[in-house]
Amino acid sequence: MRLTIFSALIVSALFVFSQSNQGEYLEAKRQFTLGNYQVAKQSFQSLSDDQVFGAYASFYYALSALNLGQPKVAEDMWKQIQVKYPDWDKQSEVVYWLIYTAFKQNKLWNAFRNAEKLPENVRDALIHSFLSEMSVGGLDSAYALNPNNRYIAQYYANAINSQPYDERDQLMLIELSEKFDLEIGADQSLPRIKKDEYAVAVVLPFIFESLEAPQTVIRNSIIFDLYQGMKLAEETLEEDRIKLNLFPFDTQKKGADTYQLIKDKKLDNADVIIGPLYPDPSKYINTYSRENKITMINPLSSNSEIIGDNPYSYLFKPSYRTQGREAAKFAAKKFTANKKLFIFYETDRDSLVAQSYLETIERDSFFVVRFDRLTNEDAQQIQKDFTEQYEVRLDTMFSQAEIDSISLLPGRIVRTRSLRNEKTGRIIRDYKGENVIESYEVKFKVQQDSIGHIFAATASNLLANNFISMVEVRSDSIGLIGYKEWLDFSLVSYPQLERLQVDFLSPSYYSIESDDFARIKERFIEKIGKDPNEYHIHGYELIMHLGYLLKKHGKYFQRGLQTGDFHSGYIMNGMKYGPYKDNQVVPITTLRNLTLQNQNSEQAVERTNEDSNE
Repeated sequence: MRLTIFSALIVSALFVFSQSNQGEYLEAKRQFTLGNYQVAKQSFQSLSDDQVFGAYASFYYALSALNLGQPKVAEDMWKQIQVKYPDWDKQSEVVYWLIYTAFKQNKLWNAFRNAEKLPENVRDALIHSFLSEMSVGGLDSAYALNPNNRYIAQYYANAINSQPYDERDQLMLIELSEKFDLEIGADQSLPRIKKDEYAVAVVLPFIFESLEAPQTVIRNSIIFDLYQGMKLAEETLEEDRIKLNLFPFDTQKKGADTYQLIKDKKLDNADVIIGPLYPDPSKYINTYSRENKITMINPLSSNSEIIGDNPYSYLFKPSYRTQGREAAKFAAKKFTANKKLFIFYETDRDSLVAQSYLETIERDSFFVVRFDRLTNEDAQQIQKDFTEQYEVRLDTMFSQAEIDSISLLPGRIVRTRSLRNEKTGRIIRDYKGENVIESYEVKFKVQQDSIGHIFAATASNLLANNFISMVEVRSDSIGLIGYKEWLDFSLVSYPQLERLQVDFLSPSYYSIESDDFARIKERFIEKIGKDPNEYHIHGYELIMHLGYLLKKHGKYFQRGLQTGDFHSGYIMNGMKYGPYKDNQVVPITTLRNLTLQNQNSEQAVERTNEDSNE
């Protein structure tokens, strides 16, 4: 009985003590609600070891510290809770606030790593609450410290894209888009200026004074063909009630002549400038374009240096780096069975294509065994390396049954011959007087199927022929990607290229078998009396795209390019830009039934009705 009474007294005392602590806890909560965080923090601290309220008091102590601008104090307390109260049912809340304080202290690597523990909707909301408030400079620093974080990259790209058009770091925007395959979205900062008619200044090296110098005219036939294609497109657009007025201006390939055009205010009324082609004229027009906010587009160059840092300057063709990148993406999908490759290049221009190919394909876990610049002598040595052979005797290593099995394997050819004495050269005979037969294989020094493919960035006739004949001799599964110019070489036969399944980097590709080409061909013959060539087609294609983009988006037609949407071509394959300043559509072709066909058609999607001229 005495023991029972004693136990009751203890329970009663604990109840009174618990009531007292409960009152203190409730008062601390009230002060916290009122925003008196310092008072609340002190009260919660005194209860942090309480058996009933300890976990909650410690939790609110940390929240109070956080509200007082003491994230490190809060972090330390939440870490104590994890150790001290491991079975507490609010541990998920502790994890959330630890991640929150990591963000608050700019411990981004730790914050993002632990954020993966949260439910997706909670994680994304938390990340958004911090990154959406960061400045471009803050995000730049965050990206520098966390270069592989997709969340930071996306918010950084959005922040760059929200800046005034002239102030954006376009190179960083391209890096982020390319590295993380980001959707950049449409540009809203450029004004939508629509007109009934648009003035297009065609600033090119016509170098035409009179027919008294016919050689000058012949040398510049490319420019005249290009302009003829533009004029035919101008007429075609007018039939669809799109009015473009093309005004030709001759740069004479000279910076001084180009500067005089600017000085005489000849370009002041232009809505768009096409050209120039050469560095000196481009330097003056780039400066004029930027200062006067006039969009310019180069019709033929793939050299991105021509654009410079002018946000209003574009290339109609894919740049050299874009060509290399897209060719590598194509190869990464085609040559999955063997991820070892060689990359060769010839000129400085080719090195840009090759370097971009290297960087892109290595990101897909391919192994580049060789990356070398080529000379004619180097190519001969490479051909020798790939085609030199040696013999391997099989009799000493395998039984006859094993030899028979090897001969059934694809690509393995077992040969036989009479065995000869190594010193005398005489045929060796067995005890019956019959020839002793040995089995052997002939193998290449570079083993068959040891390399998946070769990318050869060269437009040299000799080098291309070396690579083609090398692959022909080997007769294994090695793939070869080169330039479309290889098709023009006299020593190369189409059946041979088709048999070897050679792929060609073909940035200017269009199908002469298509109905679109047949229809346009008739118009060219009607207007100029001859079949259209590549430059006619380039001029026509450029102006057709430009006309419909101007109609839909106004003077700053790049509003329609920056979305990254695909614009189907009228004869050529089409256009796609996004944050880039050059066309991202890069056909990769091969021969099928002796007809060149685009194998990189995944880049294409259907054109919307608004972009169509039907």
